Amino acid sequence: MFSGEEIDPHREASSQQNTVRQSIYEDENISNPFASEGRSDGAWETQEHDGHNDESGGIGGGLHSSDGVQASSESQNTHAGATEAAGANPPKPAPVLKFTVSHVVDRSKRAPGFTFDVATNLPGYKMRKYSGVERSQIEFERLETHLRATYPECLVPTLGPGTTVSKYVPDFQNERLVVLLLQQWLHRVATHPIFQRDYELRQFVEAPFAFSPSLALSSAAAAAGGSGLSITAQGSGAGGGGGLFSWGRPRHPRLVRSANPTPFEHHLELTSDNLEVFQKNIADARRWHGRLARTRARLSVDLKDVGTKLVSVGVVDHNAQLGRSFKRLGKCYFHLGACAFTQSNLEGSRPIAVEDIYTLAGDNVQKTMNNRQLIFTEHQVAQRQLERKRQAVAVLRASSNISTDQAQETLAEFNAAQAEADGKRQRAERVDKVLAADLRAFEYYRESDIRAMFSALGREQLQIERQALGELKAALAFVGTSSKSSDIGSTNNNNSNNTNNGTSHGHGGGAAM
Repeated sequence: MFSGEEIDPHREASSQQNTVRQSIYEDENISNPFASEGRSDGAWETQEHDGHNDESGGIGGGLHSSDGVQASSESQNTHAGATEAAGANPPKPAPVLKFTVSHVVDRSKRAPGFTFDVATNLPGYKMRKYSGVERSQIEFERLETHLRATYPECLVPTLGPGTTVSKYVPDFQNERLVVLLLQQWLHRVATHPIFQRDYELRQFVEAPFAFSPSLALSSAAAAAGGSGLSITAQGSGAGGGGGLFSWGRPRHPRLVRSANPTPFEHHLELTSDNLEVFQKNIADARRWHGRLARTRARLSVDLKDVGTKLVSVGVVDHNAQLGRSFKRLGKCYFHLGACAFTQSNLEGSRPIAVEDIYTLAGDNVQKTMNNRQLIFTEHQVAQRQLERKRQAVAVLRASSNISTDQAQETLAEFNAAQAEADGKRQRAERVDKVLAADLRAFEYYRESDIRAMFSALGREQLQIERQALGELKAALAFVGTSSKSSDIGSTNNNNSNNTNNGTSHGHGGGAAM
């Protein structure tokens, strides 16, 4: 039993949420952190390409600007001033990439499939609208794994499982919950200023057959500057064997502490400590929600059994009024059993799903913060290697008996080391900016999701309790009316008996006279 506000998978994010998310990334000015690097692997299209593609046609007039993430305020002001000075066309619309999940297909499979529609004005896409794109849960997990491996400095939203195994929730409600979580994940990936322009995300939409980024994954990671970075891409809970409604205790990675932390590193250490406490408590809450769902399910069965027995007593009882009271109470217990079953559905569905996802999300945050330290370590190693190559070049220049081939080889090694060091330096310079914005977005998502989950749960529980209270009041009124009717009937019987007795005495006296 879900309210329409809670479970509607096609509901757009509110303008307030989009405004907050937009301001988070605008404050950090990371609308396109790779634009200045000139990446040629296709994983990113630079902002300069946007104007050409938007002139050929877009959907900016058909979608609200809040559906996407705006460019930075500084770049917007610069662009506006240039267009005013040149008297050119008005500024281009904000980038839009919008997913709408339709329904679940292939329900018989362990990893189901989903169909969704896409609308976009981003460059590189062959069309502006795609309808009926079908992808399996495995392909969604491949996309998540690709994003984690390609952008280790970013917080990738945690993908929910394609199926749930809660026996306390009907299948159709499980499917609606899965669609809701998938819609939420796609929306957050599509509105991220870095992920929305990923080449493999575009292939995920446009691939005519199965989506598999495994071949492009290594090249994309290498082009990102992570050739030596040892990072394990963490998949979703469903792919890792944990999944929703699994009562095992997950392992939480800890942040490696720095000997002389900077202010931002100190902030990361505090965030890591808070997340560790949060993960422990949220895992316990998930476990107790499952236990509460099982308890309510057993209570539902017991209440219905009591109702059956009361109805049986009412059927065979020789007192008609009392029999009707028993049957009415039996129906009341049936209704209370249905309410308890609905409550077990509520406790065993979305609360556990949200708590399980954020337990896994905490692990991903810890790993991403550890990836930051690995990125800085890589930068230091690259600088040391560059310095050694520079010394080798200095020795080469000081020597007079070095062959031409050896000189060219040494210079080529120096140029390669310098290019690698520049890539590591650029990545190290932007990692704090990107991670800070993603952490703010994560905190905002965490607060809004948990608030929405408990608000919806409280509203539904209150509605169920009101229904149960109304049923109890109606049953009490019926039993009270039956009791009064029985008292009136017995009084009338006594009066008629007394009247009959008086009449018989009168006739007997007259006969004696």
